[in-house]
Order: sequence, then structure tokens, then C-alpha cells
Amino acid sequence: MIHTSRSGHPRNFHTVSKWFALCALMLACAPPLVVREGWDADRGPAALLAASTSLAQFEDLTAEAAIELRRGELRDRGTALVQLINPDLFRVEVRGPFFTHIFTALLEGDSLTVYSRGMDQPVKGTMRGRLLTTLTGLDFGSCDLRYALLGLVEPGPIVEPIEYPHVGQAVVALAGGRRAWLDLRRGLVLRESIPLSEGDVLLRELREYRQLDALYLPRRVEIRQADISLVLVYKRYAFNSGLAVEDLQQGLPQVP
Repeated sequence: MIHTSRSGHPRNFHTVSKWFALCALMLACAPPLVVREGWDADRGPAALLAASTSLAQFEDLTAEAAIELRRGELRDRGTALVQLINPDLFRVEVRGPFFTHIFTALLEGDSLTVYSRGMDQPVKGTMRGRLLTTLTGLDFGSCDLRYALLGLVEPGPIVEPIEYPHVGQAVVALAGGRRAWLDLRRGLVLRESIPLSEGDVLLRELREYRQLDALYLPRRVEIRQADISLVLVYKRYAFNSGLAVEDLQQGLPQVP
């Protein structure tokens, strides 16, 4: 039996109408999908990848992000300050609740210095070492940390035939065993997988793109390996603000 309201309309009709109105309101409030300006899907995957390697387009960068590290059922939240001076100086500082210092990582070329709470002195090694794995549980392998955290794709040639699983989508294989999933209609990279030792894979999901002048950066970067994930949600960017080398070295005790 269909119950009717006093006006004679079925009650289900009013319920459905409310849901349609709610859905319409949510769609109206959602930000529009970002499409690379001037992009034409016919340019193809190689041109899209070339447009996505944007590190050389600025002299320095400062970015702030909310960060969450999940290890199984455990979750740690904090904030990250990411700073870059081209061509090869990169710093990440992570702080937890009440602005407590968790760790600072400074990458100079391939040399990595890490300083965390509980350390008397910073530890120095190479990016290919295990310093960040000890802190986060994630193995970044040969992945460039700058590209990995900022949500850009490290340049490299396409080495195998391109796959087209759906209309407007492409999957490309890159040097070193990397694979990238491309949205050809929007001109953006959505996902990248990086092979690690012993058959493991590091997966990056690049979401919620925003346009910043000529740059297209994902607001949300999710990095996963097995049951460990690192999520960065970027809140603010500043480009070409005149960062100096001393700014990135600040707060790091000298390694004896």
C-alpha cells in the first residue's frame, strides 16, 4: 500500500524529491574539475607527461600540508612544511600535535640528512638508504623524494606500448618499471606505481588538482605500500619567495 500525504501525493514522492534536491545542492557546491589550460587529448601521453614535470618552472617553493601516517590500525597526524630550492635542495619538516617536532629531512642532491626527536645528532646517508623507511615504514626506493611528495611525475621515456583501458585514459610504462595512469581528457596524471625490491610496489594517488599560475599540482597526495600509507593534503603554496640555503639548513645541528 502506498501512503499518501494530506495533499494527496504519495509520501515516497516527497522523500525522493528531498533526495534529488540534496544531491543537486551537493553537486552545485562541488568545485569544478580542473582541466589543463589549452590541453588537447590528441597531443597524447608523451606530451602530457612532459607537461607534468614542472619542477624547473620556479626557483623556490614553500608548501604547507596536513599529513597523516597510517600503519595498520595506527594513525599519526601532523603538519608538514615542504621547501625546495632548485635544482637539488629539498627539506621536509614534520610536526605533531602542539607543534612538537617529529623529524626534519634535508635532501642535498643524493645526500639525505635526517634529524628527529630522540636523536642527539642528525644522521646522514643517501636517498637510496633506509633513513626515511625507519621513520615512516615506507620504502621510497629510487623514487625522487621531491616528485613523490609534491605529486609530480619524474621525467622518463615511455618504454612499452601504451595501453588504453577506457576512452580518454592511458596507462604508460616508464623507465625503471614505473607505470603512470593518465587522464587524457583533462591533461593530468592520476596515479603512479613504482616497483621496489622483493616485489613490493609503492603506489601514489594524485587527487584534487588545482591550477597555480602555469603549474598543476594535486592538493591531495596519497602514497601507499602494503598496509602503510602517507597522505598529504596541501593547504598553501608560495613560489619564488627568495628562499636561501640557510633557511633550509636552519634548526639542523651540524653533523660531527
